[in-house]
Amino acid sequence: MNGKRARAATLRAAAETLGHAPAVTRTVGRTGGWAVGIVARLAGVRPHSRRVLVGRVERADRLRDELRRLVPGGDLRFFDVAQLDGRLVEELQRETPDEVYLDLDAGLDEPTVTRIGAGLLMDGAAVHLVFSQVGRPPVRAAASSLGSDCVISLRAVSDRTALRVVRRLGDMAGAALLLVLLAPLFAVVAMLVWWKMGRPIFHVQERLGRGGGRFRLFKFRSMVVDAETRLRRTPGAWERYVESDFKLPPGEDTRITPLGRVLRRTSLDELPQLWNVLRGDMALVGPRAIVPEELVEYGDYGRMLLRVKPGLTGVWQVSGRSTISYPERARMDLRYVEGRTLGQDLCIVLRTLPSVIRQRGAL
Repeated sequence: MNGKRARAATLRAAAETLGHAPAVTRTVGRTGGWAVGIVARLAGVRPHSRRVLVGRVERADRLRDELRRLVPGGDLRFFDVAQLDGRLVEELQRETPDEVYLDLDAGLDEPTVTRIGAGLLMDGAAVHLVFSQVGRPPVRAAASSLGSDCVISLRAVSDRTALRVVRRLGDMAGAALLLVLLAPLFAVVAMLVWWKMGRPIFHVQERLGRGGGRFRLFKFRSMVVDAETRLRRTPGAWERYVESDFKLPPGEDTRITPLGRVLRRTSLDELPQLWNVLRGDMALVGPRAIVPEELVEYGDYGRMLLRVKPGLTGVWQVSGRSTISYPERARMDLRYVEGRTLGQDLCIVLRTLPSVIRQRGAL
């Protein structure tokens, strides 16, 4: 029994590795299609890859769309495990595919996967093992050899020292530049808050930083002075706040002032967080800074989230903000932590201003 579990774990790790491997199939424009056809005939191969997806109907449409987006063109067929029970191996041999995607969440047992995989590999086909993102461990996998044995290595996601230095220098330079350029806007907003709502001008709240350390996050105040106390003392309000992903519906939250609603819709209340970035509490790009009570929404992967600094902007902020609730928000943050790159961070920064202008998901 333990041997089967170990083999199953190894199989899923291999799937993780294969899932990160780039597809070798390329699409060719119409102008070069005839040339590819001639070369393919001379080489005795098909000009377009023949791919087969093996799984269940419930996930078939989404996976097919993703495969067509990843590698456009070519022939893509779907084999339903439920309908081909007992005949799957024979049907795949008859199809002679170039690539096969096996959905491990379709109920395929280990002997069947082993038999299919071995046969396809001996025929020269590529085999890709696929399983759902839900519950996917946020690690990077790599395959290597140890003599005649195969090794699947799982490594926690971590930035190299040089990359951390580059990120920190970029955060400091970006935050300092924006603080200087936006100083007149800071002054105008601060005066409006003081004029309409009085003091204090800033709202300070405790959030979780990298490593689980707590820091004071700064915002322009958009609520009444005793907003936190009022929330916890109002019967049923705190429970609704937690159930609604740590926010109250706009029409129900009487703590927000009229000016505060404008500041929130335009994200101007977030500007003081540039000071948090300059101090090193936060980064320009990262997961949303969460309050300690929110960590439970990330389950066992909460420690993974806390391996990086929270960001002034991030995937959640540019993808709809409050329109995206838990657990999808948690999955979004963890996927970012797992595969973040400087290029991805730059794309998020460039998408931030259009997202703010559209005000999608702003409360």
